[in-house]
Order: sequence, then structure tokens, then C-alpha cells
Amino acid sequence: MANQNTVVDVRDSQDLFPISVVAEATGVAPVTLRAWERRYGFLRPHRTPKGHRLYSVEHIALIRRVLALLDSGIPVSRVGDVLDAGRPQSAAEPGEGGTWEQLRQAMVEAVEAFDEVRLDNLYNEALANYPIGRVTEELIIPLLRDMGERWERGHSVVAEEHFFSLYIRNKLGSRWHHGEAPVGGLRVVGACLPGEQHEYGLLFFALVARARGLDPVLLGGDMPLSELPKVVSRTRARGIVLSSTVTPGWQVVERDVRQLVAAVSVPVLVGGRGAVDSGDALAAAGAISVGSELVAGVEAVYRHISEER
Repeated sequence: MANQNTVVDVRDSQDLFPISVVAEATGVAPVTLRAWERRYGFLRPHRTPKGHRLYSVEHIALIRRVLALLDSGIPVSRVGDVLDAGRPQSAAEPGEGGTWEQLRQAMVEAVEAFDEVRLDNLYNEALANYPIGRVTEELIIPLLRDMGERWERGHSVVAEEHFFSLYIRNKLGSRWHHGEAPVGGLRVVGACLPGEQHEYGLLFFALVARARGLDPVLLGGDMPLSELPKVVSRTRARGIVLSSTVTPGWQVVERDVRQLVAAVSVPVLVGGRGAVDSGDALAAAGAISVGSELVAGVEAVYRHISEER
């Protein structure tokens, strides 16, 4: 198969991810990833000179293909043969035969009725059949984006978006509080930009960052950036990560972010769709955009703050 074990120089591994990050992003446990490599041979990560596994974006795509095959009923012992044969991959169907689009629509209807019991049943049904990483990618993030666009077009009321956002925030928050911070993890302060009310992007980041070995100190939504220098000082944080799911106003970037960068000696990094839309302005203010792709963004944060003394 195309994925072979190769030894890579750590200096050339900026676009490669350790097994803990890949496990968090895909929902496949490290022990399972190792088994797929050792027993079945269809997943062959790169190795550092010390033998640590590193996975590329192509490996992550392959893992998702494997999950889709398993979800369609193909036993793991036959996955390698199917991949080698290049058989077409049918769309995975969650739950009781519905597509992801149908499940999203059912959740929209539950939100419109403010029916938390129905919403919870649908979400739990998805989690019972698929890893949380895949549910997040295929269901929650597209649904959050759709809810925002529906509100902008006048197809929903603000209360619906708030209802669903709070529901997801509580789900992610519960998972965050039940997890354990890595011992000796690199500390980073995480907050939402001023005016940014949605905390789910920050929580998605925090969960993956913790698996990568970072130790986020979370401050939540709509955070005055003038407060952050004292937090960095007290926590001895190695960097600041700001979440922006929408395009920030020019005053936020030109005034608040610029003043923050000038007031601290650690990197100021911004992630989310707003960071992509305002990448040039953020760079001019001295901040670093890490994009909107979760795993790659966390890796960029790790790389930048680990380079600091």
C-alpha cells in the first residue's frame, strides 16, 4: 500500500501529527491505531528517529475512510483488501439509516421546537454509532455554521441559535471538565475575541490542545484583551490563543489585538473562520493566524509556543 513506515527528521515534521492529536481528531483510540498498523498493515505512520509515530493529513484521511468502511459493515480484517482494491466508498449512514444531512435537519427541527430532549436523543444516537471526532466534523460544525447562516438570512430567530449554541457549549464543557490536564503541559491562555459570544470554537480547540500536551487556561467569550497580560504573568503561560468564529471588527484588530501584542512577550495566535478572513490585518497587528482547521491549528500553536523560552 502507499502508506509506508518512513523515518523523518523532526525538523521536517511540521505538518505531521503525533498519535494523541490524531486520536482526538478522529475519535479512534491510540491502541486501535497501533492495532491497525501491527495486525492489519493498512495504516503505516511515519516514525521519528526515536521511533515515535507521526501521521500526515493523508493518514488522517485514510483513517476516516477506514471508519466509513467499518460503519458500512465491512469487518476490520477485510478493510485492507477493500482499500487495495480501490472499491468505491459508499456514503456512511448514521443511526437508523438516515444520512448526515437528514440527521442535521432533524436536529434543526428539534432546535426550532426548543425540544432539548429530542435534540439530546439525536446527538446521543450519533455518538453511539460514530466517534466524537467524526460527529463533530460531519454534524456539529456544519450545523453550527448553518444555524448562523439561517439567522443572517432571517430564516431563524436569535433564540434558536442561542439555544443550540448553549446546548453544545454545555456538552463540550462537560467533556472538558471531566478530562485531565497533562502533567507538565505547556500552558497557554485561551479566550474569545471581544464581541465573540460563541465559546464552542474555543472549547473544540482546548480539547484537541490538551491531547497534544498543552495546558489551556480558558477565559471564555467576549474577553477584554487588556486583561490578558496579567493572566499571562500569573500563569506563566507560553502564549495566547484567541478564538474568532466571525470576522472581527477593525477596531478589535487595529486597537485591541495590536495593544495586546505590544503588552506581552509571548506569541498571540488567532484561530477560527474570523482568523482566516482577517489574516493580513492580524499579521499587520503582530498576531499570528493559525487558520480554521482544528488539528493543523493546534499543531501550529504548539510549534509557536514551544519555540519560546
